Formats: sequence, structure tokens, C-alpha cells
Amino acid sequence: MLKFIMYRLQPDVLQLMPLLTKIEMTAGTADHYFKKIIELRREKMNRFFKSLFMLNILSLLLSIVYSFFPGESVFWNSYGLILIVTLTGNTVASVLGSRYRKLDITYLLLSSIGLLVVMLSNTAASVLPTYESSRSILSISILLLLLVVGAAITRVPLIRTADRQSRTTLSADRPEKKTRKAARRVLLVLLAFILLIGALMVILTITDINVGVAEILLSQYSLFYSFIFLSIAGLLLKLTMFKWNSLVSYVVFSLGINLFVLFAIPFVFMPSLLNEAEKNYTESFGDEWQTYGADVPAFKEMPFSIPAYFFGISSKDYNLTEDVLFYEGTEGVDAGLELRFDVYTPPADAANLPGERSTLIRIHGGGWDIGDKGTENFAQVNKYFAGQGYVVFDVQYGLNNQDQFVEFLTVPDRVSGDFSIDDMVRHLGLFTTYLADNHEEYGANIDSVFLSGASAGGQLASAVALGSSSGDYTDIIDNRITVKGLIPFYPANGLSQYRNIGGESELVDPALMVEADSPPALVYQGEKDGLVAPRVAELFRESYLEKGNTEIAVIWMPYGEHASDLYFPGFYNQTFIYYMERFMYQYQ
Repeated sequence: MLKFIMYRLQPDVLQLMPLLTKIEMTAGTADHYFKKIIELRREKMNRFFKSLFMLNILSLLLSIVYSFFPGESVFWNSYGLILIVTLTGNTVASVLGSRYRKLDITYLLLSSIGLLVVMLSNTAASVLPTYESSRSILSISILLLLLVVGAAITRVPLIRTADRQSRTTLSADRPEKKTRKAARRVLLVLLAFILLIGALMVILTITDINVGVAEILLSQYSLFYSFIFLSIAGLLLKLTMFKWNSLVSYVVFSLGINLFVLFAIPFVFMPSLLNEAEKNYTESFGDEWQTYGADVPAFKEMPFSIPAYFFGISSKDYNLTEDVLFYEGTEGVDAGLELRFDVYTPPADAANLPGERSTLIRIHGGGWDIGDKGTENFAQVNKYFAGQGYVVFDVQYGLNNQDQFVEFLTVPDRVSGDFSIDDMVRHLGLFTTYLADNHEEYGANIDSVFLSGASAGGQLASAVALGSSSGDYTDIIDNRITVKGLIPFYPANGLSQYRNIGGESELVDPALMVEADSPPALVYQGEKDGLVAPRVAELFRESYLEKGNTEIAVIWMPYGEHASDLYFPGFYNQTFIYYMERFMYQYQ
């Protein structure tokens, strides 16, 4: 009997060992201490559940307040950490088992499937140009429901262990229909398979294995994956008939815990990201920017808001005009080409906003042969800066009609042709002429223009800005336009040659055109980008420094892959937007 207690309840036995060694271990005393140990364990569990219940109530109340009155402060980030602890505790409580087994399973299903829906719904709300709020009501509802169910699970103490064991025995003794048994087996196999997928995903997240465009779905969503796969592991344990001390249970439990911890690594590295970003920005542009937070109320107060990661970020008021035709080709390679833009303008009462109607031109990526304005150019960036008082133009250019970079994506009608990098730069130059001719219609200040783009768009933005400032390609940008800054995201400088897309060498690799008076540049770069190697951004920075131009900063994103700015409320994008808005304000 003593050996059995020692084996099953080792931590609790250690607390009673001094007493056990002083008495004669008869069968009666062994049973007595066995009951004491069980009672001790039950009381500990009840204290855990009661504490977790209070956290659920606190998190629920703060979540409701945040849903209506979101903010950025140390207080709200503290609430964000409480929310993370509460969601983690709820999953653990559901696996350990409350009074209500069905409610436990409901929570685990809601945590796994629901948080996946939150992740996808937040992204969709963000990238849709016409969705003005940019926050998903569905996501907010799911998060609140998680806390409600979590509170229901933990609101009453656990039943006595003996009662739980007898109920479990009675439940296990009930015959299961063949169809239900088969369905259970299929579900268990499916859950096990999903866990294995999670193991593969976490390996790809923390290592340098290149998986192409699929890497977009990894690190920026990793905090969601932590909860999703922990819940799936818990669900698998909850639905199996294996005993807790079985090898299979240990494997599933260990896998769930490891996935939870490893997926959280990018989030854990946030302090490193923030420290390095502040250092790099200050070294390049001075420390004047540090006063902007107090001087400009419209700015982000903090580089990263934890609650915003889950609840999304609201867009401020803006106006949108879509599909404005600015060029129609009639001859040569441009015959049949039609290029359009979307324009996001500030609200009528924009006089006190920091943008002061300066112009931001954004150029989409896509390997020079796919992509488009709007949704595919992460529209909430456009919404955000229009809400800051900028006039934002989301512009098309001619795409090369060779084999597509990603075959399943569609190419806009009348945009594709046998276009080189030179042609694409020329098309963007034509837009600047249109802008110079029509800027008054949109209230755009063409004496203060910023160029930005991602990947191929980052390369083209750099080619347009640096080609004009170098003096070698003065006809690229209309001479009525004044470029104040360049903001490329993981610019694919020099890489179009590997796609067999020709062009002048300086336009293909804009780093070759950097001069001492080149426009200041703020660069976004993921450290694990498998499509545009981080070395490209480093070489771009070195080209500035070699010319004696120190006005360039690279914001490095630990574990960040290609397009890791897709999730607007993500830790990478939030951090870069914090510096981007200060950069534009500083140089406008």
C-alpha cells in the first residue's frame, strides 16, 4: 500500500514523510493518510480553480471595457498579460477536469477552432479596403465567450475525487455504439495529425528551413498557435480512454506543452525587438523622435499593444475612392495596358492631424508578375495613414506576363504584359505626372511625398526614389514632385534577374544609385525571410553608409519571415508602424 502511494502521489507524500516515519504503518493508518493526501490535493486544485475564476471575471470585465474603449498604455499591456495567463489557465483547467466534462470539451473546442477564426477574421477585417472599422465583431465575441466559458468551468470547487472516480467508472462502463466509437477514433486520428502538423510548423518557425510563400503564415501568428495547439493536445487527452500515467498520455501532454512554449518564442523576443529598433532608429535619425509621442496625440503611444494583437486595431476616419484610371496604353509594349489607383484621403477635420496632407505612394509586391492594389497590398496601412492626415495612393503598375510567382493567384485584367523593370518604373513615373497634374483634386501636398512598397514593390519604390535623386534618371519622377523619404519593406533589390525580368542594372538593384544626398530610408526586414534574404537589406544599408549617408535604419524582426507585416495587429507590424509614423512626421 505504501509503495502504491509513493508511486502515485510522490510530491504530496514528501510533505508527510516525517510523520509517516514516526508511526507504525498499519493498513488503517495507510488508508487514513491516503485520504489526507487526496484531500490536500483536492484543496490545492480548488484554490487553483477559484483563483482562475477571479482572473476570468477580471479579464472579462477589462475585455468589455477594452472592446469599447481601446487604448495603449502600461495598464492595458498588463491586462494583456493577464489575458494570456487566463487563457492558458483555462486550457489547463479544462484538461485537468472541472465538474462539467462537456463544458471542458466545449472550451477546448472553442479555444482551438475559435482562436483560429479570430486570427483569420482579424486579418480579413484588416486587409479589406472598404471595411472601415478594421476590427472584427466576430473575433471580439469569440474572445469574450472564451472568458465566459472559462468562468463557468472554474466557478465552483471540484467534486470529491472519489465521486469523480466513481462517475468516470460508470461512464466508462456504458456501452458505446459502434458508429460513435468509429467517429471517436476518426476524430482522435485527426487531432493527432493536426498536432503533428503543429510540430512541423513550430520547427519551421524557429529554424531557417525555407518553405517559400508558406512562411507568411508562421511567426506573426505564433501566439495564436500557442493556444490553438495546446488546446488540441488537451482535447486529444480529454477524448482518449488512456490513463494519465500511460505512455501515450505523456507523449501528447509533452507535445502540447512544447508546442505552446516554442510557438511563444517570437513573442518572448519582443523586448529584444523593441530595444534594437529604438537603438537603430536613434543612431540613424537622432533622438528628436522620442518627444513625438507627447507632442502628437494621434501617434501610437507604445510600439506594441498586447490586447490589440487579439482584439484588432480600429481604423480612424478616412475616405476611399477606388479604381481611378491614370494611364491607358495605346502603342508598343503598353498597348492595351490600363493602370488604376485607389486613393485614401483624410477626414474633413484633418487640419490638426500629423500628416498635414503629405502624400504616401504605396506600391504592391508580388514578384513583379502578380499582386494588386487593395487587399493584396495590406489595406489597413493605407487606412491608418489616411486617418493620420496623409493622402495615400495605392498604385498599379504593369506586371510581367511570364510564369507567375504564385500560380493560384489571379492577375488584374489589362495589367499584364511583356514588361521589364524599366517599364514598371516608367509606369510609376507616369503616375507621378498624373499626381502632379491632379493633386489639388485630392488635397495632396506634392512638396512632401513618401514612397513605400513591399518586396518587389519595395525594390520599385527604391528604384523610383533613388533613380530620380541620383541625377541619372531625372525623368522618372515629375519634377514638380519632392520625395522626402523612402520606406521599403524587405526590398527585393537585384532579385528580378533571377525571375528572368530584365532592366537597367541600376534600376534592378537601386543600391547602386545611392548618393550622399539620397532620401532618408526606413527599412522593414524579417531576420528569417526566406524569399528576400536579410543580407539584401544589410547591403542596402551599407550602400548608404559607404556614401557617407547615415540616414537609413533597418528595423530587424526576430524570427520574422517574408510578409510578416500582413497581420496588422501583429507584434512586427505594430512596432514598424510606430517608427514609420514618426519617420514620416520627422521628414515631411
